[in-house]
Amino acid sequence: MAAELKQLACDPKRAAILSAAIDVFSTRGFARTSMAHIAEEAGMSRPALYQYFENKGDIFACAFTALVEGSADSALAALEKPGSVAEQLEGFLQNFSGAFWERTAASPYGDELLSAKSAFAPQAVGAVMVRIRRDLDRYLKRVGPKGRSAATVARRKGWIDQLEFSPRGFKLDRPSSASYLRRLTALSESLAADIEASRG
Repeated sequence: MAAELKQLACDPKRAAILSAAIDVFSTRGFARTSMAHIAEEAGMSRPALYQYFENKGDIFACAFTALVEGSADSALAALEKPGSVAEQLEGFLQNFSGAFWERTAASPYGDELLSAKSAFAPQAVGAVMVRIRRDLDRYLKRVGPKGRSAATVARRKGWIDQLEFSPRGFKLDRPSSASYLRRLTALSESLAADIEASRG
């Protein structure tokens, strides 16, 4: 949990509050969580909590953003590890989409938390996705076909779209964590085969 909240490490008290909040939101859901619940879990008074955050939505947005940023950091780091393209892409997908799915699927309030994300943290998540798409483009320039032709650029964009959007579709039937992770492995192997074939 500490690694996922590293963005807030400069203020240990805020990081402790967010860590407590993640546990409470996962256990109680967003609607049934109150500032009092978060304060109790964090070991502080409710008035003291308001010195750090304005309201429950503010806490949720900060906590969710920290989780997404931590997952993005781990996912992008996986692209730099030794291994085949398939292994690197699988590391990316498992660290970003897989870890997040395991966390939300484990909570009986997963759907509610994802809805709250849309309401309270869309800009932060959007900024993370811009960074991920930029870094994926750099990675694919390195491991994929060389050149700047329109076809090559379009092909890279297609692979990035698949890495971003396919994992969302894999969740539609609410698979078990094991099934979802297998789908991510199949996607990484399929994309890696296409990337390697394109280098021709």
